[in-house]
Formats: sequence, C-alpha cells, structure tokens
Amino acid sequence: MQDDLPDASQAQAQSTEDLFRPQPAPPLTKPARPARSAFEPLFVILIILIVVFLRLYVYESDIVQGISMMPSLKSGDYLLVNKLAFQRRQPSRFDIITFPSPEDTREILIKRVIGLPGEWVHVWGTTVYINGQPLSEPYARWRIPSFKQPVWAPPDYVYVMGDNRDNSEDSRDLGPINIDTVRGRAIAAYFPVDRAKVLRSY
Repeated sequence: MQDDLPDASQAQAQSTEDLFRPQPAPPLTKPARPARSAFEPLFVILIILIVVFLRLYVYESDIVQGISMMPSLKSGDYLLVNKLAFQRRQPSRFDIITFPSPEDTREILIKRVIGLPGEWVHVWGTTVYINGQPLSEPYARWRIPSFKQPVWAPPDYVYVMGDNRDNSEDSRDLGPINIDTVRGRAIAAYFPVDRAKVLRSY
C-alpha cells in the first residue's frame, strides 16, 4: 500500500498540471453561406435588361467638350440626356439640348434653347431680344458685345446659344436648328461627383 501512494500523488499532480496547461484553440470553420434564392439570378438578369433598355431607348450620356456652356457646364462634365423628351412636345425656352453640328454631324453640340419656332431673335450688344422684348438671362456670360441682324426661327426650328457667349459657336453662326435633329434634353450632370446637379430650366 505504501508503494502505491507515490503513484497516486504523481497522478494528482499531473491532473493539476493539465488544468493549467493552455488548451489548443478549436479549428476555424467558415460560417455557413446563406442559401441563394432561386430568383436571384433572374433578378440580376432583369436589372441588366432594364439598364440596357434605358440606355438604348430612353437615356444616353454625353460629355461636355469645350467651354461654350460655362459657367453652367464645364469641359469634361458627363450629362444624362433624355432621348424621349421631345417625342410629344417641342423644346422649351432655356432647355439644354444636344444635337449634331450642321457642319460636322460627328460632332455633338450642347447648347441652350433661346428662341422658339416662329419667334424673331435679335442679338444686340449683350442683350437678346425675343420679338422685340429683352430676355432675362442670369446664366449668360459675355464681355464682348455681339451685334447680329434679327433672325426668324421657322416652324420646327429653334435658336440656340451657348451660355459662354464670347466662346460659343451657335445659332449666331449656324442659324436656327431643326428640331428633328435634336438628340435629347440634358437633364442632369452626374460626373465629376462634386459638380453633379440637376440642370435648371430658368
């Protein structure tokens, strides 16, 4: 019996060591991924189809090139253009529109509608007259007076100008623009983000 006591004492000491010995960490397991809904792929496809439809038939993106629309728009601004804006109505005064240049159809111009079909437009000094009445233009910037003969916009034509009057090739040079050639109405600038805004109709 006495010979067995040391063995029992050693066993108790070993058991005490096991209590304070660091235990190995349990193996890492990845959290179970939630089951994917059977409708998820269909939803993604639907979103893609909607975006493609809107891009092809409703909206397009144009980039401002040049300084003719400053300070309202700067070169490099990305514009969201509504291609259906004039399907059921004609452009309104102060709308910002896009259209191919009459001199080079590969070049897309971005200008503001000033004169409507059937109106006389007279640019004299730094003032635009519509049917003899001065037009208030808080967006316009010009330092160099411009003197032009009165121009009549025929039916289905609009007279357009850039906001930066000193640096814009517009209806003063090109004449009124056929509404049938208008690609759409610019409704917002969306990039760069710090210049993103909805485009006003004054």
